Amino acid sequence: MDAGDLTEMSKRRVQHGAAAEPTAARPDGARPSHGVSAAFWTALQERIGTERHAVWFGDSPRAVIAAEPSGSVTLTLDVGDGRAHDWLRKMFKADIEAAVRQVVGAERAVEIVWQAAAEGPTAEAVAPPRVAATSAAPLPAPRQAALPRPRGRTDASGEAAGPQARPAARQSPRLETFVVGPGNRMAHAAVELVGTRPGEMSPLILHGPSGTGKTHLLEGICDRFREVHPRASAVYLSAEQFTTTFLQSLHGTGLPGFRRTCRSADLLAIDDLQFFVGKRATIVELQQTIDALQRQGRQLVLSCDREPETLVDLGPDLLVRLRGGMTARLLPPDEEVRRGIVESIGSRRGLVIPSDVVRYIAARMTRHSRELAGAINRLEATSHMLGLPISLAMAEEALADLVRASGRSVRLADIERAVCTAFGIESGTLKTAQRGKKVNHPRMLAMFLARKHTPAPLTEIGSYFGRRSHSTVLSAQKAVDEWVSSQARITLADSTWDVAEAIRRVEEMLRAG
Repeated sequence: MDAGDLTEMSKRRVQHGAAAEPTAARPDGARPSHGVSAAFWTALQERIGTERHAVWFGDSPRAVIAAEPSGSVTLTLDVGDGRAHDWLRKMFKADIEAAVRQVVGAERAVEIVWQAAAEGPTAEAVAPPRVAATSAAPLPAPRQAALPRPRGRTDASGEAAGPQARPAARQSPRLETFVVGPGNRMAHAAVELVGTRPGEMSPLILHGPSGTGKTHLLEGICDRFREVHPRASAVYLSAEQFTTTFLQSLHGTGLPGFRRTCRSADLLAIDDLQFFVGKRATIVELQQTIDALQRQGRQLVLSCDREPETLVDLGPDLLVRLRGGMTARLLPPDEEVRRGIVESIGSRRGLVIPSDVVRYIAARMTRHSRELAGAINRLEATSHMLGLPISLAMAEEALADLVRASGRSVRLADIERAVCTAFGIESGTLKTAQRGKKVNHPRMLAMFLARKHTPAPLTEIGSYFGRRSHSTVLSAQKAVDEWVSSQARITLADSTWDVAEAIRRVEEMLRAG
């Protein structure tokens, strides 16, 4: 395949409806072929894996392959920026060259020209919402890529118009939009302190049920950190991203690069710590990452859906490292905070939500903040469909099914799951015939909560929790009442708890669903 073949392929693709990418004039007269760009990215993705491709090259990068008169091939990449190019070249050069040869169908010399995503008249820089690196820290910039110009109609300014225009990129949550209340004030204050004085309180661990704002705070602190420390770097990863990228790097050649990215970050934020349970190799890698960050005085922020002490399967070595930092709890939002969340979401979207509608949503969507966002989505769509302003009558009708789902009754299975999750107990343990404080106390607590939160009769509760009699359930209820009145401490799994705190913890999880 020569230069003419590449050019002819590009022409055929355009004739058959494939939109060509913008063409840049070349001083040497060589004709670039843009029709094979998509084929190149597909070939590269097959070689390095979907996850690594998405992390390091973004979702819609731009590439131009040109056949030179000398017989070689030039690949121009608009991806990342100057800080990342050296690292990307070292990590992916061989794979990129192989992908180019696969596309052009011949063994040719390949020259790679790295171009920053923000360069050129057709490149649109997309700032990565979760990873940032600055000139002071020569780290790769994952998911920072150039997007091709949106296809479809354009207006006089050259911007895309009409239904085919590319939607706006997701914006990272900011600390300024986090609604503070009694249940999250300590966590918010700790995050703000980390933003101004990194390393003094490391690791910082935020824990609480789903929907209480942990991810919002993690992404928000990365944003704030970049503002306060413009010459520092902040990296946000979910635990799944950390695990997947680590394993792929382990089986490839990218492990040094992965470690540089995580261990050179001035602030590393990892979400959903509980995801690491049972992943031994990843836990060891995380321990070593924590040690490296601690030695350098850098900041680590973690989140999980329960207290770290209950994640016994993470192993004693990792738990010891976590105990050396700061732990802050987030509780499900109370009604005042829920009203603030509804008003904040509406304000950001430019919606006019009457105060009685705000109160209605906050009073009935009680489990977590995602419910509130879902209710506002429904209201906005209904208002748009009917062409009417949002009103209380509209909210009552449009949200009726969501309100019913939010107020569903608690089941025995919900009680069992919440107790097991809250205290790190293996699922099904409470239904066995096992005795001893480590199992018996959680079972008695579950029976007490079943009596409090479900309409189930004594015989049904006893049967569910290990085929016990109704008198056993009554004895359990009486025992827990005595624990509460005497402010006793009880053994739950491998830890000792204040009984009031244990009950509150399980009830939080029941409210969060």
